[in-house]
Amino acid sequence: MHNRRFTASGILALGLALLVVPMRGSLARPTFFTNQCASCHSNDTPTCNGCHHHIGTLSATADRPTYYPGDAVTVTLNGGTQTGWIRAILYNENHTELVRRTGPTHTGDDGQANPVVFPVSLQTTAPLQLGDHVWQASWFGNNDGSGHIENLANVTIRVVQDPAAIEDPPALLKTWGWLRSAFR
Repeated sequence: MHNRRFTASGILALGLALLVVPMRGSLARPTFFTNQCASCHSNDTPTCNGCHHHIGTLSATADRPTYYPGDAVTVTLNGGTQTGWIRAILYNENHTELVRRTGPTHTGDDGQANPVVFPVSLQTTAPLQLGDHVWQASWFGNNDGSGHIENLANVTIRVVQDPAAIEDPPALLKTWGWLRSAFR
């Protein structure tokens, strides 16, 4: 039978090793929402997605590769590693808000059924100007109790010329073109 003895230096080394081992997982606590958020979100259902950081997991995708001026556009914002309501905003390239999805008072879910959650669809219309427009979809929340921030995900909205918008040439030009092609 072996005799195991722990020395003071061995116990101290074990204690120090435990201190330097990185902690895994979130430091969130069940009372975090109550202690940090409820003063402003008093009528909202406690949520994890309202506070957890989503950089790296946040993405925005458009429903089509191209649009004609004024077409309906749907941008889907994906992310979230937790559950609960979110506030989502879609901005154009000038950082002008195009659409916001959240609860009735624009701060949470207001205790309502069917809150806005990930993934969230944001609908608006394509710009009238042709070209690529880099918009940003935003998750708005609080990462660490120090205040609200926005995490943004870019999405490109490509607007192309609508063939139906190009006027037919006048009848005389059509006739001249036909005549010219007939005698080549």
